[in-house]
Amino acid sequence: MVNFLTKAPAWQLVIQADAMTKFVLFFLFSLSVFCMWIVLSKFLFLHRQKKMIKQLQGEMRLARTFDELLALSGNYQDSAAGRFLIRVLTELKEMLHVQRASQEEASLSIQDIEHLQLLVDQSLDVVLSEEEQYLPVLGTSAAVAPLIGLFGTVWGLVHAFVDISQQRSADISVVAPGIAEALTTTLAGLIVSIPALIFFHYFSNELRKFELQLLSISDRFLNIVKQAFVRIERR
Repeated sequence: MVNFLTKAPAWQLVIQADAMTKFVLFFLFSLSVFCMWIVLSKFLFLHRQKKMIKQLQGEMRLARTFDELLALSGNYQDSAAGRFLIRVLTELKEMLHVQRASQEEASLSIQDIEHLQLLVDQSLDVVLSEEEQYLPVLGTSAAVAPLIGLFGTVWGLVHAFVDISQQRSADISVVAPGIAEALTTTLAGLIVSIPALIFFHYFSNELRKFELQLLSISDRFLNIVKQAFVRIERR
């Protein structure tokens, strides 16, 4: 198999390429490996998170008290949704600690709930930004890889025409190898760009679904907090 690949025409073009073309091809190959790693890691992440967030959503529908919320956050602390729940519960604990310091029974006003809503939104943004890590690399690779490949093609064509001028012949046997060598970089750029663009949009769509699920969890969290701690609005 290795012997077959080394004798393939495409591989022979790579071997005969100049240093700049080889550098472009090596860069595109490295970029494709990095993008592949991102794709695999995101697939594993989404597969695990989808299962856990559905379970958490189901259990949150049954939760009625603050203690039940605490128990749920401990059970799902290894998931992104669980980390989000821990963040908002931490913010709530701090608010309740302040309330208990000023009155015997902790309760929250409408203003406190609005402030808590703001903290929940901020925690949601933090969790989503963590899960979107490396995703912009796919979008950037999809946009930049064809341009890098085009640069290699233009560079190769310049050298091909230089060879034509030196040999003073435009015969196809003289022109074809240089043009084929130049076009390999365009092909490599498209091989990197097309999958990167497809998976960028796929994962972006999946993360939007994930965001909606987190919003559902945050809404349920706020409803439980209102039932448990909103007593009488302070004036």
